[in-house]
Amino acid sequence: MRIKENVMIKIMRYFFGIRGVLDERNIKKVNQLALNAFVYLRLYVLLTSLVIPFLPDRLLNRSMFIMFAFANLVIGYGGVSLYVMHKISRLKLNYREVAAVEYPSAVRQAIIHGAWVGAVEGIVFYGVLGRINGWTSLVTIGFGILGLVMGWTTDTQREIGHTVKIEE
Repeated sequence: MRIKENVMIKIMRYFFGIRGVLDERNIKKVNQLALNAFVYLRLYVLLTSLVIPFLPDRLLNRSMFIMFAFANLVIGYGGVSLYVMHKISRLKLNYREVAAVEYPSAVRQAIIHGAWVGAVEGIVFYGVLGRINGWTSLVTIGFGILGLVMGWTTDTQREIGHTVKIEE
């Protein structure tokens, strides 16, 4: 039985990549997953908030704060994202069932979605590294392009891999 979804469930469905049916049992599992992710982030913020004030003054310069922001993206966002994607995949909530005739359209949607994800990742890589190495540095541009390509291909591959054809 499918239940009416509130705004928070819709937000979690979007950010967690949930495509499957959310019955009451699965909603409880997703809520537990969100709670675990929140606790992980809370512990990370607590740990970094305790460490940063005790660093020597010579380390607390602009580059250090940019590297700290980059670490927050990698550990905070990336770590939580990997945890959530792994758990959602184990619950098989990120699988999308489509009819055989709709499969090519689903693949196109996966490619477009992957392009958006790759563009965002590329912009983030470029923005963070641009502040460190300079906006026209080959390293900055290279990592921006690498982020775009990796984000696009990995997201597209995952989306297509989790699209299942069903017979009508």
